[in-house]
Amino acid sequence: MSTPTPSGGDGSAHGLSGVAMTLLTPLYGRAHAAELLPGTAFRDPAAASVLASTGYRAPEVLTDRSNALGSVHRAIVFDELTAAFCRTHPDAAVVSVGIGLDTRAERLAGALPPSVTWLGVDMPDVVELRAALLPRDRARVFPASITEPDWAERLLPLAGERRTVLVLAEGVLMYLDPAGLRAFLTSCRSAFPAAELVADFFHPKVALSGRHPIVKATGAQFRSGARGGRGLAAVAPGWEWVRDHRVMERISLGHRAAAGLFRLLALGAPAHFRGPAAGRGVDGPGARGGAATALLPGRLAVVPRGPGNGPIVVTCLPPHTFLG
Repeated sequence: MSTPTPSGGDGSAHGLSGVAMTLLTPLYGRAHAAELLPGTAFRDPAAASVLASTGYRAPEVLTDRSNALGSVHRAIVFDELTAAFCRTHPDAAVVSVGIGLDTRAERLAGALPPSVTWLGVDMPDVVELRAALLPRDRARVFPASITEPDWAERLLPLAGERRTVLVLAEGVLMYLDPAGLRAFLTSCRSAFPAAELVADFFHPKVALSGRHPIVKATGAQFRSGARGGRGLAAVAPGWEWVRDHRVMERISLGHRAAAGLFRLLALGAPAHFRGPAAGRGVDGPGARGGAATALLPGRLAVVPRGPGNGPIVVTCLPPHTFLG
């Protein structure tokens, strides 16, 4: 695989700016996965050619080993959770919000039932670029803002109201302000009552510091964070924390030590949530379910990556029910 090289011009062919431009860094990581993680099976054959076609400029992308590795490890965790969900629910609809130039549908195509439906939403300029660079896209992608109250309902004819839905929010939630984050979680719960969500977050100390290098590279701003999975679950009614999937610790022993120290000092952690599951009752606020509930429809997964940054697993279960 040839290594994509950045454009030397003053402008970028992709035409993206701000939050939309942040899709380039995870694309860069996946394009270099063979070099970054030679001992793993993770590969994204389309990423290198797609990255080169964007005409990106070097300052727009975080190419350091830590950020590149982090994005690949995050993709691996999301792939694993998606594959497990779809093997259990072969008629599932997978909805990727802020899909960017992600190629998960292609990566997992040979390992999952062909009955899985792949959908995505993103900003109009991203959707246009994706259509140009991925003409044989397996996912049906639509322009929409996930902070609009009806974005999810517009997908219902394709997702199917009786279909089990997995919502993926990879590198998205930190760009929503508190009101937008609540609107997103509320709309997921309303449109997809048996949905599961996989997402990642930043600890507020990281999110609101303005010091993350992606801010300098793209001009995008982080607008919200969560102290941990339980904090994210509490943003909107009907979500339940289930478990965490740590990503930062996979990068190196140093990152593992740093993440442990940060959690000790700031009490930040990754988590797994659930929202309302169809056909289940609720005992009221503080009710606790058994371990079996982790296997029921309505699960949300999120995994934190850096100190308080990365995906966690959040699952959609009965309202106000939290699993330890």
